[in-house]
Amino acid sequence: MRKYLVIIPAYNAAKTLSQLICLVKRLHHDFDVLIVDDGSADESGEVARVAGAIVLTHDGNRGKGEALKTGFAYAVAHDYDAVITLDADLQHDPTEIQCFLNAYSDDQTILVGIRRRDKTMPFARKVSNSLTSFVSSVFCGVRIQDSQSGYRLIPTAILKNITLSSSRFDLEPELLIKAARAGYDVKSVGISTIYHAGRSWINPPIDTIRFLIMLVKSLFW
Repeated sequence: MRKYLVIIPAYNAAKTLSQLICLVKRLHHDFDVLIVDDGSADESGEVARVAGAIVLTHDGNRGKGEALKTGFAYAVAHDYDAVITLDADLQHDPTEIQCFLNAYSDDQTILVGIRRRDKTMPFARKVSNSLTSFVSSVFCGVRIQDSQSGYRLIPTAILKNITLSSSRFDLEPELLIKAARAGYDVKSVGISTIYHAGRSWINPPIDTIRFLIMLVKSLFW
């Protein structure tokens, strides 16, 4: 039986964490849930502990990428077969974890959730997502339909062989580019587009600039 770790980076997410953790654990009671509290000023860490999650805490806010790297290191150190990453703001429907499990067939492939770019997606997000996905596809050599999606299944066998350097939202496309260049595959899983939940910390203009800077750096990897 495969051993899974659900990783949820969290920054000031106390209002949504309890519901999210309880949903995940109710649907997949044999999965471990890890909350990486990225220097929250609220009670995110305590809420997560009460809900039954493992909690790792950063002393200050380091960025989503650093939170993910902390979670990935924990998964590798504790011999999980794969990680499933979700955002803390209820933008990702935990019932759709099963879609990733159904598509998980080998340890050479990253599965990325694809959101529909319909009227529910804010315009700035559509522009940012379309741009970063297109450019990521060029740099990866494979089609990436949603490079900014934080809903993913990643085998730890891949994480063991890739060194990540980005600290914020640019880490997610960096992971895809480095994995593709290392010979791993990237496939898509359809997911819901939800934007009515908690606050998102992504800033499309600034994070798109960070993404472009990461691409320039990738020319020297």
